[in-house]
Amino acid sequence: MELESIIFDVDGTIVNNSNIIIRLFKVLVKRYTGKDMSTQDVVSLWGPPGNEIFKRVFPSEVLGQAWQEFLVEYRKSHPTAGYFTVDDFNIMKSKVKYLAIFTGKSRETLKISLETLGFNDIFDYIMTGNDVERSKPYPDALFQIIGVLNLNKTNTIFIGDSPLDIIAGKSAGIKTAAATWGSVELDNLLATNPDFVFKSPNDFKEFILNE
Repeated sequence: MELESIIFDVDGTIVNNSNIIIRLFKVLVKRYTGKDMSTQDVVSLWGPPGNEIFKRVFPSEVLGQAWQEFLVEYRKSHPTAGYFTVDDFNIMKSKVKYLAIFTGKSRETLKISLETLGFNDIFDYIMTGNDVERSKPYPDALFQIIGVLNLNKTNTIFIGDSPLDIIAGKSAGIKTAAATWGSVELDNLLATNPDFVFKSPNDFKEFILNE
């Protein structure tokens, strides 16, 4: 496979924060609605951006307050280092033409992640869940990335930790890679039959360097 471009998911793929998001969400749901949610309950909502998920769960009278509290707590608890370093991305950039992002995250939470990790100047194109009418598992954002960067689908790979990532990548007609290191749905991730499976960030980096 002659690799030209890599499209990354973020949560659970670039940074170890999926469990932080799940924990914060559970706390806020309990605080504002009195309901207890399991991890699976939370994960089952994933796909749309966070602000849209909040609209589905929180009553309108507390929605704004709950979302703002989530953003504040998310920034406070966000890891300051990711699974990859700036040097790692620069090394990968020396091997491929483009690095891009397709995340179901909202623009606001992605901004926090990229700023906290120091990744603002790494990626050539970014799509969030707020940038398309249909987020994961739909491939709409991937089609836009492919179109804007004029990518060759055969030479493009999308890596993510969620079954939704693999489904979206397959629907877009590009190669898919499972980032098992950050997945909270490992069995479901593997059941989607990704083209490649990587057990660690270093395994993926080595794969890129050897392509």
